[in-house]
Amino acid sequence: MKNYIQYNAFQNKEVIIAIPALGERKEMYAALASILPEVHIIAIDLPGHNGQLDNDFSFRSFNNTIKEIMEYLKITKAHFLGNSIGAWIIQNFYTNYPNSVKSLTLLDGGYYFIGEYHPDDKAEIQLPIIERLEDLQEEEVRNMGNLSAENKEYLYNYFLHNFVEKNNIFYHHSNVKALNDLSKAVEKNNYCIENEIPLSVLLLLANEHTDNLLHKKLDRFQERQPNAQVEIIPNSYHFLPLTNPNEIAERIRKTILHGFI
Repeated sequence: MKNYIQYNAFQNKEVIIAIPALGERKEMYAALASILPEVHIIAIDLPGHNGQLDNDFSFRSFNNTIKEIMEYLKITKAHFLGNSIGAWIIQNFYTNYPNSVKSLTLLDGGYYFIGEYHPDDKAEIQLPIIERLEDLQEEEVRNMGNLSAENKEYLYNYFLHNFVEKNNIFYHHSNVKALNDLSKAVEKNNYCIENEIPLSVLLLLANEHTDNLLHKKLDRFQERQPNAQVEIIPNSYHFLPLTNPNEIAERIRKTILHGFI
């Protein structure tokens, strides 16, 4: 199975490379791509996700995969966007390939070093196994009261494809070792860039789970990146590309693509 998908390809000069959240699929960027038809978006599955038969789930290996895809598609430089763990991954990619990056957009992640705020001995991630997709779909969106009916339907359809049916049982698409290896890598390594990045940096946060440490985290982030644009999106949720694509597209046009298109 191909580990990337292209939206709005070939007719657009500017390229965004998009990395999903942990446990999610490259298709989580489909709605955003439909709202940004003027941009060529390449969404890449995390290793061990969406049926990928990877053996190496390290950030380093995934960085090489991203670079290989860019070279295959003859893309020398692109804007980078990452949701949740993807926001740490794109910073790590920039550290290794700074000349390949035009800008960074961090969606509800990547603005603090996780190991500073969470214990290192957290429980292993377990993947759900379910018998009725309807139960999972309802659980996923039950608490998203600010979503429109149309957006809820979109989420239902997205989460439907997060599971693969085998013998009337539905299994999550991710490899459990990949989930835990990637999660532990972020716990143990500081992938946040300490020095000021000489590029446009956009940090968009969901207001769903703001905590008491948020301002401390943001203060430290803005000390490192004083020119970054930071905004908390009203009525938003952690998987911003799925739940708030219109707001994300608006901010990307204004902050990241301004001057490029």
